[in-house]
Amino acid sequence: MRKKNLKEFKTMLERKGLLVSSQIEDVQQQIIEYISYNSMDIKENTLFICKGMNFKEEYLNDAIEKGAVCYIGEREIKKDFPHIIVSDMRKAMSYTGCMFYDGIWNEKLSMIGITGTKGKSTTATFVKSIIDDYCRSIGEKETGFISGIYTYNGKRKEKAKKMTTPETLQLHKLLWECAENGCRYLVMETSSQALKYGRTDALHYKVGGFLNISEDHISDREHPDIEDYFNSKLKLFSQCEIACINMDMEEKYLEKVMSEASAKCKKIITFGNTKKAEKADYYGYDIKSSPESLSFKVRNEYGTEDITVSIGGFYNASNALAAIALTRALGIPFENIKNGLASVKVAGRMELYHMTNKDVDVIVDYAHNKLSYCTLFENINRLYPGRKIMLVFGCHGNKAYNRRKDLGELSNIYADRIVLTEQDPGTESVIDICNQIKQHIDADKLLNIIEDRGEAIAYACDAVEDGWVMVIAGNGADGYQKRGLTYVELPTDGERVQKYIDENR
Repeated sequence: MRKKNLKEFKTMLERKGLLVSSQIEDVQQQIIEYISYNSMDIKENTLFICKGMNFKEEYLNDAIEKGAVCYIGEREIKKDFPHIIVSDMRKAMSYTGCMFYDGIWNEKLSMIGITGTKGKSTTATFVKSIIDDYCRSIGEKETGFISGIYTYNGKRKEKAKKMTTPETLQLHKLLWECAENGCRYLVMETSSQALKYGRTDALHYKVGGFLNISEDHISDREHPDIEDYFNSKLKLFSQCEIACINMDMEEKYLEKVMSEASAKCKKIITFGNTKKAEKADYYGYDIKSSPESLSFKVRNEYGTEDITVSIGGFYNASNALAAIALTRALGIPFENIKNGLASVKVAGRMELYHMTNKDVDVIVDYAHNKLSYCTLFENINRLYPGRKIMLVFGCHGNKAYNRRKDLGELSNIYADRIVLTEQDPGTESVIDICNQIKQHIDADKLLNIIEDRGEAIAYACDAVEDGWVMVIAGNGADGYQKRGLTYVELPTDGERVQKYIDENR
């Protein structure tokens, strides 16, 4: 990675039409050794990014004390300290990060970006398992990975902290590490927020996958309406060479998705498993599922293949078909596709536990919005016909307020008994959130509100009756809760269930 001086960064921002003013005349030749927007993450000769509505001058002062030599901002914060003022911080951060890291990811990595309202993490994990099998067969490094579950940079695996797609500079650093550590492929979840706010602007995907779309993330902090949410996701096509599209999408969205992909991408590959998708490039049929596994046939231009997936759920056929289309777009052989799907493990997605002190299956799943709830419970009703359901869930604080109504109504339809609890409440009251959900549940439904998620799960494990199915939704394998402004590390839902099972054998 070639080291650059401040003059080079200023010249680049000026060329991009973002420069408003600067004061670096006396330090133009200063070499920049690091770039950061976090005053807790500063090294000697850091170029510091002042971003965010709540940015305080004390953050800059702290960064200067630790080694920052210049700052970039949308306003002057310290007039007597070297600075570069820009008109659009999000764009400036993307260009600056890309320049600092030489944008080597676009040269060294074949990148797959996946967007959709549901299924991103599962599909990304399927893709990684397939490509990892291929890389092992040719003696190459396993696939880089960026998701809401964890990240892998070619050397180190780290649990993700609630953001599906990392902030711009963190993302750039991960991509650079993947390239430097010898990864040839990278798969990542690409959220609507990342696309809307330009976190991925410096990325050129070899393949982009569009899984589905439904109303979600609508709030004053995310997307004002479904049109903004949908159009944000469509931006993926302006960054990818090949588009893989789910033909099972609602028609009102599918037409525009196909139109945008046709206009922006060199090639379109389609997949699906419903009647209207019979002419798709990868068509799945004869789908069979148990709680533990899934099998189906996939028809493609070369014939028919039998597929087995080591995770249950009829709906995962769609995620598996997406993974097949995405990896075939890279030329991955079907042998590796079959091996990868047959051995894949997806933490927190249809994660199955069986109690030993009573006949109860417990399903831990990340489902947290209307579309994923409908899919999850339709699947559970097919797998466990006639069995009653105990549901433990909550809704996020400070965002996606429509979920409180949607999930309340759906829980009322599908669950026989409900325990409401915390789900990243942030600065909102857990009791207030739960009471808002409760408004959409019948008054005679058996329901408890227990603020602490661990206590809620323990109570539900004790209370669930023999022969029922228990579903714990929303957190998946996340081991954090956002309480106030802080992420508190806690046991995962699955770990809590396993503890109950171990203590009640």
